[in-house]
Amino acid sequence: MLRATLTLLVLIALAPAAAVADQTQKSQFASVYLKSDKIGQVHLTTIRNEQGEIEEMRANASVSFLGMEVYGFTQNLNETWTGGELQKMKGQTDDNGTTHEISLNRNAEDFQATYNGKDLTLPLNAFPTSPWHYNITDNTLLFNIVDFDLLKVKIAKVADTIKIGGKDVKTEKFTFTGDWEAKLWFDANKEFVKGEYDVSGRQVTVILD
Repeated sequence: MLRATLTLLVLIALAPAAAVADQTQKSQFASVYLKSDKIGQVHLTTIRNEQGEIEEMRANASVSFLGMEVYGFTQNLNETWTGGELQKMKGQTDDNGTTHEISLNRNAEDFQATYNGKDLTLPLNAFPTSPWHYNITDNTLLFNIVDFDLLKVKIAKVADTIKIGGKDVKTEKFTFTGDWEAKLWFDANKEFVKGEYDVSGRQVTVILD
């Protein structure tokens, strides 16, 4: 696909004070590489409830491709999750000056969405192309969170050991083929550590710092 998801920004309403006390927050950074050159960075903040479920994620990313031309890609997305299910999404992607605006709301039967002002309907069994969610590995129907295109994929899993920060990390490697070509690595805690996927026609590697 020409456009693939790079980042995810999730924003939820404030929970009651008692619930907030049971939340845990983690801030992480990931670097974006084109071949061996670092071309961008992602700042990811994850908030989980006492059951370990993701309630909120915040990410900001900026990518610039340097060469014969300068190409910029930035993305901010807001999502609400409850009980592991996507409830709402709203965001904007700037793909070298081309703006993509999206919004989505879950109801009992489907997702009601808009892309650049056009109304769309997405099935509830479609999962967003967010590399940060381990649950993406259980879904063979995805939707692109740049433009809401539906994507049918096949997924293969193998055990793999990769180096992160000079240390060997045991992971599960998931290879996505079909309408979305990607490779994602998750550690023993089912947390993202590395990804390889397409961004604006270029294959990039994202590695957790």
